[in-house]
Amino acid sequence: MADSDGSDIQPIGPREKKMYEQEYKHGAELFKQAAQQYSKSDNSFQQAEFKDVMDKAMQVMNETARELMRQELLKQNDQIAKDYEEFQKMPADDRIQKQLSNDLDKAKKSIH
Repeated sequence: MADSDGSDIQPIGPREKKMYEQEYKHGAELFKQAAQQYSKSDNSFQQAEFKDVMDKAMQVMNETARELMRQELLKQNDQIAKDYEEFQKMPADDRIQKQLSNDLDKAKKSIH
């Protein structure tokens, strides 16, 4: 019986690694698209849906970065989370949108 204290963590194999990397890239792309649509929409119901997508994508990105045990991805996710917080305060600010988009692109490119 395996302990659930984390001491029995097994390294992931190449197939799982590739799967997590694809999942991370997909999450980052989904987040980026939802952010773009969010900033274009003036419908509060649509914006709520896009925010939900962004929240879930961020969760996927954090989980996959932890599974990959990639510290640099977790740091990038922290920066994306900060950008996202600013974006939520001022979604119409082009500078914040651009920074969020750039950080998402950077995170996707860091996956090999």
